[in-house]
Amino acid sequence: MSMFGKLADRLLEKMAPAAEVDAACIFLRKVTTQVGWCAGGSMGDRIPRYRYTYIYDNCADRVTYSCSA
Repeated sequence: MSMFGKLADRLLEKMAPAAEVDAACIFLRKVTTQVGWCAGGSMGDRIPRYRYTYIYDNCADRVTYSCSA
């Protein structure tokens, strides 16, 4: 087997479980909410921090943030 074939197999092993779970989830909508300000930066150039909630029909909601805090 070629080097690229082995690499593709390893990548598939790592991604297949996640792909199966994501494929079963039906995405409904994304809700964006401002939840404060990002850490760092000066007072003059404050960057808003957002919480993104991804809502699915048959899976738990997934929450991410625009900057670490």
